[in-house]
Amino acid sequence: MLELKQTQRLAQQLVLTPQLQQAIKLLQLSQLELVEAIEEEMKENPVLEVREEEPERGEEPKKEKEEMLEWLEKYSPSEDFMPREEKEYPDYENIVKKVSGLRDYLRRQVGLSDFSGEERIYAEWIIENIDDNGYLASSIEEIGQMSGIPIESLEPVLKKIHLLDPPGVGARDLRECLLVQYREKGEKDEVFEDVLLHHFDLFRKMDLKEIAKRTGYSLEQIKTVFEKIKEFDPKPGRNYESDQPIYVVPDVYVVKGEDGFEVLLNDDNVPDLKMNRHYVEMFVSEKLNGDTKEYIRKKIKQAEWFMKSLQQRQKTLYLVAKSIVDFQGEFFEKGVRCLKPLILKDVANYVGVHESTVSRITTNKYMGTPSGVFEMKFFFTTGVGSENGDAQSANAVKDYISEIVEKEERRNPLKDEEIVALLSERFNVRIARRTVAKYREVLHIESSRERRRLD
Repeated sequence: MLELKQTQRLAQQLVLTPQLQQAIKLLQLSQLELVEAIEEEMKENPVLEVREEEPERGEEPKKEKEEMLEWLEKYSPSEDFMPREEKEYPDYENIVKKVSGLRDYLRRQVGLSDFSGEERIYAEWIIENIDDNGYLASSIEEIGQMSGIPIESLEPVLKKIHLLDPPGVGARDLRECLLVQYREKGEKDEVFEDVLLHHFDLFRKMDLKEIAKRTGYSLEQIKTVFEKIKEFDPKPGRNYESDQPIYVVPDVYVVKGEDGFEVLLNDDNVPDLKMNRHYVEMFVSEKLNGDTKEYIRKKIKQAEWFMKSLQQRQKTLYLVAKSIVDFQGEFFEKGVRCLKPLILKDVANYVGVHESTVSRITTNKYMGTPSGVFEMKFFFTTGVGSENGDAQSANAVKDYISEIVEKEERRNPLKDEEIVALLSERFNVRIARRTVAKYREVLHIESSRERRRLD
C-alpha cells in the first residue's frame, strides 16, 4: 500500500547568486575587457557614474546630506592597497609580444561550446599549454600539478578540446594527432587503426616491410595507410601563427624601485566609479515612494554590488601579482633560469583565497616586467628534480636545453641522452631522456639526426 508522507531534510547546497556570478566574471576579465564591462554596466545602470572633481555646492539639509554622503562614500571603491596616482609605466613600445591566434581561436570556441563554467577554467589551463603547432606542450600530470586541478577532471576536458577546430589540436604526440583527425572524419579502417595504434614507431621509421611482416598485411595495404596519413595535417596549429607583433596591454606592471620590486595595477582607462548624487537624493527623500523608489533602490543595490566586485577584483589581482613577485623574486633579478616551481595552491595559501580564485584572476592577464611581458600563468611551473634534491622549474630547464643545443658542434649534434648527461653535469638537473625529447619538441628543436641533416 502506497502512503504519502511529508518529511523535512536539512542539506547544504551551493547556490551561485547573480552577484557572485558577476564577481567571478569580473575576476576573469583582462584590463581591456574590464573597461568594456564597466562601460556596459554604466549604460544599464543610471545610478553609476564616473567620479570627477565636483564644484562646491550650497548647504543642504543636514540629515539628508549626511545620509546621502553615507550612501555615496560607503560603497565607492577603496584602493588603499593600490592608490590611484600618477605612475611611470614602461614605454608602451617595449610591451610587444608575439601572440599566436590559435589559443584565442580555441578560447572563442570554448565560449560557444557546451563547456560548463568549471570546465572553461580547466580548458583555459589546457589551452595555455598548447604550442603554436597545436600540440599539448605539458603533460596532463604537469598541468594538474601546476593548477591543482585533479587529472581525472582535466582528461574529459582535453577530449572535448580534441573536438574543436582545427582537427588534431591538443594532441599529446603525432600519433594522437593523426588519430584525432582520423576519428573526426568518422571513417572505419581496421588496417589504419592497427598500424597507428600498435606499430607507429616502425611507421615513423618508414619500415613498411617490417610492419607487413609483423601484421600479415600486404605491402600495398601499408602503403595505403601512408597515403591516407598524407591527407592529415601533422601540425594543425601552424596555420594560426602570426608573424605580426601584437601590442599587449599588461594588467600589472612590476618596476624596480629603491626598496625592491613594486607592483602597479594598470588602471589606465578604468574609471573610478561612484553613485549619482541626483538618484541618491531622490532615494533618501521622503517625497518619493511607490514603483519609482523601488526601481531606484534596486539600481542602487546593483551599483553597490558592482563596485564591491570591482574593488575585490582589483585587490585580488594586486595581491596575487604581489605574491608572484615575492615567490619569484630571483626571476625578476636574474632571469628565467631562476624561475622557481610554483603552483596555484602556494599562491592561494599566501593570499588567503581559494585556488579557483587564483586560477580565474590569472586567466588572460599579462604582467609587464623589466625583462618583457609575460602571461601571469607563465610563473606557475612544475618542478624538475636535481642532484641535490632542489627542484628547478621546467622553464629554466628548457632554457638550459636551448643553450646546450645552441653551443653544440653542428657537424656532430648531441643526442638526447648526451643532453641528459650535460644537464646533470653543468646545471645539476636530473631528468629522463624522454623529458628532454618532449621539451625539445616544445622548443621546436629537431632531433640530432634531423639537425645534422639540416646543417
